[in-house]
Formats: sequence, structure tokens, C-alpha cells
Amino acid sequence: MKPLRILLACLSLGVALTLTAQELKKPKDEFPESGMASFRLRIKSIPTLRMQINGVTVLMGVDTGCQGTAVLTPRAAARCGITEAFTMPTMGNSGRGESSYGLVEKLQAGEVTWRDFHVALMPLDGMDIDGLLGADILFARPFYMDLRNKVMILGKIPDTSAAHEVACYSRGGHCGVNIEVEGVKVPMIVDSGASKSYMSSLKFRGQTQFRGFLPVATVRSTSLTRVEVCQIKSLLIGGAPLTGVEFIRDLEHNLLGDDFLRAHPIAVDMASRRLWLFEPQVAAKPSDETSK
Repeated sequence: MKPLRILLACLSLGVALTLTAQELKKPKDEFPESGMASFRLRIKSIPTLRMQINGVTVLMGVDTGCQGTAVLTPRAAARCGITEAFTMPTMGNSGRGESSYGLVEKLQAGEVTWRDFHVALMPLDGMDIDGLLGADILFARPFYMDLRNKVMILGKIPDTSAAHEVACYSRGGHCGVNIEVEGVKVPMIVDSGASKSYMSSLKFRGQTQFRGFLPVATVRSTSLTRVEVCQIKSLLIGGAPLTGVEFIRDLEHNLLGDDFLRAHPIAVDMASRRLWLFEPQVAAKPSDETSK
């Protein structure tokens, strides 16, 4: 089994203690006239996409569970000519900390450009990527992801007539959705930055199956974790059976990870608080040359 690489710490880039949200610049996006763009993803431990920051090519993880706009490693930031603009205290999973931020002048992916916004600067130890593309960019417009076919679409949702619609909500900028586990409602975050799905011991106290120990990388460190798979008898989402996903019991996180996204292509429209599950299918490759 490949090492699991879960970006749990990105869920807590932070609750800022001193700076207001208005002081963190949000990106100004420029889409083509069609209002949509398709991308061909590369699948490493998580989905990735080649992009250009200030004209420099970088490999970014596509992480719907990453709070904020994006994260860059200090090494990638230096290549792109980005320096630390300020630091601010944060509160996250591991307690109080401090995050550094830099200003991106221009981010390009295919026909889409984002300008003039702040990104967090973090080392991303144990991850062979230059940074992470976060929820503020991915969910700013309608979003579609099909990991089985390595396709992502921003700006437009495909025909949903044959899809299963589920209500969703914004949870700290993430896409949250409720599932039903043996009759109990459990709130989940849709997290493409998690290679597996996780359920907290608070929400599931039933039996688990021990699978050994595996190295797990977060944005701050790599450590061994005990893998115990929840033995769930009934699992529903929006009243329909949830298939193709098993949950690893975690101390505090409830995440629908990449195993879920491989089994169920999804579309999300955060403005209308709706999520759709599609049946897996073979899709044509996008023609966007910069996303190959």
C-alpha cells in the first residue's frame, strides 16, 4: 500500500488572531468569454496541476480541503520572486502558531488568470509539489472534478440530469456535506488533499479493523500513524448509498478524500449550496495544452 499523504494541517492554516480577513488580498480572476476552463490533472499522492506563477512553472496540488487561496513552499516562492510580506499568528489543530504570507502578482492555469493575492508560505515537508491550490480559488465559481478521468472544470457544471443532488454548505471556506453513518448524521469536508477518507472517533465508536502503521505527511511534518478502518454497516449520502469509500478512524477529522472522489465525480456550486454526484464514466481529454 502506498504511503498515505493527507494534508490535515491545511484545514487549519488558521483562524487569524490579529489580522482581519480584509487585509488578506483575495484573487481577481479572469476567465475566457465562455466562462469556463477545463484542465487535465496529474495524480500523484493527490491531484496536481502545472501552472505558472509570475511566469514560472510550478506543480500545485489541487486541494479542496486547503483553507484560503493557496500555499507555496519557500523554495517555490523564491523561484517565483515572491518574498515574505508579513506573518500573523494562527490557531489550528496543533495549537497556536505563526504563518507567513507572500503576494502573488499573477497565477495562470490554461486560459484562466488570477491576480494580486496573498498565499501562505509553508514547507510542505514530505510532499513532492511546489504548493497547494486552495478552496477560495477552486470554489469561487462552479467546480467539477473527476479523478478517475483526471479532469477538472472551473466555471461551469456539466449536465446534472442523471446526477444525484446533495445539499452542501461552506465550512470555513471548505465544501461541507452531511452523510449518514448507521443512522447518525456526520458532517464531512470534501478534501481532494486527503488520499483517503477519515472519520473521527467522536462520530464513529464502532468496531475497526487494524491495517498496520503507515507514514502520513502533513504540511508540517511526516509521522507514523495507526491505520484502523471503520467497520460501517450503513452509509448514505443524500439518502442514497455511499459506495467506493472506506473510512480510517481519526482523532478529530471527518473527510471525504480521494477514494470518494475516484468513485464519484462531483460538481459543486457553493453559491447555491448544491453538490452533485455523478456516475464514473470515460471522459475525453481536455484540449487545454497548458494543463497536460
